[in-house]
Amino acid sequence: MLTLISSLIERWSGNALHVPVNARVNRIDHFGGERFDGRVLKVEGNRARVCWPKGEKTDEYLSDLVPIDEDLIWH
Repeated sequence: MLTLISSLIERWSGNALHVPVNARVNRIDHFGGERFDGRVLKVEGNRARVCWPKGEKTDEYLSDLVPIDEDLIWH
């Protein structure tokens, strides 16, 4: 429960997430404009340049990006 509370506080406190370059990400948008499976090209301040699957590149706020964990091991 403590992990959930701390993640929610971090999400809405305005602290920039640490998303590394070349990380896979999804974009969440509270207004229905979700995007999936982007690659971070560069990070500057609290914004990231992201390339999406069809080659479209956009600037996104780090707080709107959710990293995709590529190291999942299913047992």
